[in-house]
Amino acid sequence: MSTRVLVADDEPITRQLCLEVLEGLGYATQVAETCSRALSVLEEGRVDIVVSDVQMPDGNGIDLLRTIKENHPGVDVLVMTGYGTISEAVEAVKLGAYDYITKPFKVDDFRRLVERLVERQRLTAENRLLREEVKTQRGFGEFVGTSAPMQKVYELILKVCDKRHPVLILGESGTGKELVARAIHSYGSLREKSFVPVDCGALTPNLIESELFGHVRGAFTGASQARAGLLAVAGGGTVLLDEIGELPVELQSKLLRALQEREVRPVGSNDAVPMQARTLAATNRDLEAAIEKGTFREDLYFRLNVVSIQLPPLREHKGDIPGLVQYFIYRLGGVEAGITGFSREALDRMMSYAWPGNVRELQNCIQHAISLGTGPFLQLKDLPATLQGHLKSKSQPDDPHTLEDLERRAILNALQSAGGDRLGAAKLLGIGKTTIYRKLKEYGLDDVATADLFRKTLS
Repeated sequence: MSTRVLVADDEPITRQLCLEVLEGLGYATQVAETCSRALSVLEEGRVDIVVSDVQMPDGNGIDLLRTIKENHPGVDVLVMTGYGTISEAVEAVKLGAYDYITKPFKVDDFRRLVERLVERQRLTAENRLLREEVKTQRGFGEFVGTSAPMQKVYELILKVCDKRHPVLILGESGTGKELVARAIHSYGSLREKSFVPVDCGALTPNLIESELFGHVRGAFTGASQARAGLLAVAGGGTVLLDEIGELPVELQSKLLRALQEREVRPVGSNDAVPMQARTLAATNRDLEAAIEKGTFREDLYFRLNVVSIQLPPLREHKGDIPGLVQYFIYRLGGVEAGITGFSREALDRMMSYAWPGNVRELQNCIQHAISLGTGPFLQLKDLPATLQGHLKSKSQPDDPHTLEDLERRAILNALQSAGGDRLGAAKLLGIGKTTIYRKLKEYGLDDVATADLFRKTLS
């Protein structure tokens, strides 16, 4: 059946332009000059898409959107707005609109936007199947776990995967933020195009600027040849700005400009390069707190945070641990090593542990246990020292300390197990080297004397 589009706008010229584009694409069209007429058309028959102005004679397009989402949840809404009401259009996207376009708009821009929306609707049947998979299988995509917190994450991934606006992925280290980004890319219409992750915290400011935006030959010492930045290299695919909270403030304004203008300017060049990629960002930082401290730009935060996905820490969905352990046993070669499961004692210890390093730490724990275990079941003695030292007496409450205390203890135990080797401790915890050095500094553990003193105060 042909796609049916309702154009709701009180300006005759805009309505006519929209109709010409939509009918040229082969879609069935209807028009409405007011909010009330638009609602009547929706009640009278099938409508797939509503193209609506924000300002209407008898009401606000935001109110129309709310009514559509409540009474006609299968209908997608595309919002048109003047420059003076862009904030309302952004609010509409947060309330469920597919996207917005500013008037006056270019015909080609409007056509491409509608075509992307129709393509997304063609994938609806596939998404329904994926939703059934989430309900009936052990997890979703590369995720393992069927707990309620993870189900919410899967549902959000499916809702945003075929849209083009930015998504901010939040969560502690090791919760799987990059997996969320890859799932958004893999299950969306961009799946056949490039997925380019960029670690904003792994390089110096000069190097990360070149990595993101590229540079021309001779732009700085060592720039013997020109290099394209990853924001441009991704083409029409997806860019993940991982650890966005680590991006230096001086580069945040340049990134904001690139996202707003959809073009990047290589270091040392006066010429801009078009940016076509969708942008996802991830961080384990509290960006709102960073804004208050002046270490993160508020305007960049709002540009990236059109929709956010909050990943739960492992301690909040411990019911998924047995399935995760079994998955890692098979994935990490446990079967080949003669290991097919785990003892009750080992599972009880893993279920009582706080997992400050989250799923990544759990994966590292199982890899460690497989290397020591003799099978057929992993035993308590096979677990890393960070769990061996986690004794939970009956007289202690379930959570005797704050999360910071638990995290400090885990880091100290890991340092002790690794003989003071920071990188070794990071590997035991399942976190990156950037994170371990930041945590050591944050907790005042970046020198041996302080670490020894803190260990004594906790013992």
